[in-house]
Amino acid sequence: MKFYGELLVIILLLVANGRIIIINNVKKDSLVMLSPLAFLLSIIQLLNWGLDVITGLTLVLSVLVLFTNFHALFRYSERLYIDHYSILMKVWAGITIILAIALLTGTIIFKPIEYDSKKLGVTEDVIRYEGSFRSGFTEASNLKMANLFLSEFKPEGKENQRVTEVVLFIPDKRGDTYYYKPYLQHLAREGYIVLSADFFCSDCKWRHSIGDLKIVRRTAMVIDYLTNPQKFMMQKEFYTYNILQEINAMNAIITERYGAETKIFIVTDSMGTAAAQDYMSKNEEKVTDVYDLASIEEYKTSGFGVIDQTDTLLSAILKIPRDKDGFYTKYMVMQTKKQILAARSR
Repeated sequence: MKFYGELLVIILLLVANGRIIIINNVKKDSLVMLSPLAFLLSIIQLLNWGLDVITGLTLVLSVLVLFTNFHALFRYSERLYIDHYSILMKVWAGITIILAIALLTGTIIFKPIEYDSKKLGVTEDVIRYEGSFRSGFTEASNLKMANLFLSEFKPEGKENQRVTEVVLFIPDKRGDTYYYKPYLQHLAREGYIVLSADFFCSDCKWRHSIGDLKIVRRTAMVIDYLTNPQKFMMQKEFYTYNILQEINAMNAIITERYGAETKIFIVTDSMGTAAAQDYMSKNEEKVTDVYDLASIEEYKTSGFGVIDQTDTLLSAILKIPRDKDGFYTKYMVMQTKKQILAARSR
């Protein structure tokens, strides 16, 4: 969905300014309304998927196109007819068209590899919660802002079955749930109920700056790591404390949703491993085991998610080739399944 949203916005921008080049008769300039529409959709994309290179550039381009068409929007609002455009406007239109074509090309080249959950035989739900680590979390109504987004993946047909165990995935903050989604989908396809949560709470800060906002946190954390990996890893104790709060909150939610007897198998990726192991040592009756994806040698993008499928631009920057067929993702699922079965047999 993210990819198709980006395509839609860029195509609207192309049409909005492309009209300036080809108009040759007197008419009402109704196509100019595509520029504010594209700007609005680019904002929605940013709010839904967060800031990355593509969404950021799309937003910047939509702002440029909107400013290019400011006078045309005014004339259209006054119901005036257009018989020509100024040379300056045509120059700006030409520049933005070139930029839009370049962005469209890049978007297609770095298209993420996405799977349809229904075709995999998996049901996928996102449950919105509001609250805090101090007071606890409750499901948020549609009219209220949420600060916890719980993604639940489960095989079709398990809706009415008694749940005895769930897989709790703790995403690294350099890659929220979205960037692990193919792995989570394929793990659920193997018969497991898989939960992954993204917290954005006021009482659990990661950067103590604007970088804690939902739309920018993941990108900010990636930049932090890439610019100064040593400083990033030195904050491991701080990260462990935060993630321990998340696990405690998730345990309460799992108990409420599935029952107090439900066991938890925790899967982590680098950042959350110490917290998960600490939690298991104090809750052995609840946690069957902890498995760190970073222990898989073939997993080359540890901490970022399966970006060789979900963020192929960042993967290319890290010199990791696209996993077109999902081979490495499925291998990670196979290794995880082995650990789950081993934990059950103990």
